[in-house]
Amino acid sequence: MPFHTLQAGKLRASIAPELGAGIADLSILGPSGFYYPLMRRAAPQETNASLLASFIMAPWANRIRNGSFSFGGKPITLRTNTGDAMAQHGDVRKRPWSIVAHSATAISLEYDSRNFSDSNWPWSFRCKADYSLDDDSLRVHLAVTNTDTTAFPAGCGHHPYFSRRLWDDNDILEVEAPVNGRYPVDSGCAIGPAAPDALSHSLAASARFPDEHIDAVFSGFTGRARLRWPKSRVTLTMHASPNMTHLVVFAPHANGKSGTPLPFVAVEPQTQANDGFNLENRGVSGTGTQRIEPGASLETDCRFEIGQD
Repeated sequence: MPFHTLQAGKLRASIAPELGAGIADLSILGPSGFYYPLMRRAAPQETNASLLASFIMAPWANRIRNGSFSFGGKPITLRTNTGDAMAQHGDVRKRPWSIVAHSATAISLEYDSRNFSDSNWPWSFRCKADYSLDDDSLRVHLAVTNTDTTAFPAGCGHHPYFSRRLWDDNDILEVEAPVNGRYPVDSGCAIGPAAPDALSHSLAASARFPDEHIDAVFSGFTGRARLRWPKSRVTLTMHASPNMTHLVVFAPHANGKSGTPLPFVAVEPQTQANDGFNLENRGVSGTGTQRIEPGASLETDCRFEIGQD
């Protein structure tokens, strides 16, 4: 599938309109004139949105257990798409988006659920993603707009996978991502209020990325996360808008067993907790669920700023 490439200074980004308007590549020019992937690089003809460098999650973020929740006193049932009966990662990441405008350094794309008879959301909605690349950053503005006649709950987020190493094989990725607590989870779904723990405390200070297999959901994300490749002397700082108050950290190991880390990690800013709709319905506050009235939008910004020293 064709990707649209943006280039500015030492940065290069590729966007995949046919795969949910996700990011196929975000790279930096390094030694010997080679572009090294800051985010894991998708294959040139990739057709699976889950294997992109980053994908958009909307109109909900991450997981909904059994694809069901209630809103306004009415039960809502979605199609599930995982082996453990979850409605996962929204309904736009595997959909084709339309290009609205593009240039050498920017692209705008739209998705309208009314164009898809199999939309997995009972309300109609529209998404717009604006990407812009400059000499030191990639910015994405995402808007989820209610085009229906009644209000609906919503969440959104980004799912970037970052490379563990750049051009120096001795890189040990460092991370700093202040949060205030970690949710207890079952099958990736938050099941109770967040509370401070050792991992949430360690994320507050820049340190080497933990060695163990991690799939954790955090509250109180400050909107700023810093990843550093110390031997390559490159830093990526994520600046997320204030409504992106939740963070998922996913450090996969082969077969889910610590000791066999895969060459990438995910640090995912999102507006809501995993299974936030159901968590809120159980009386847990601060889940990040947004109520969107007809004609209104949930809007977020996320900027990936890259520096070298």
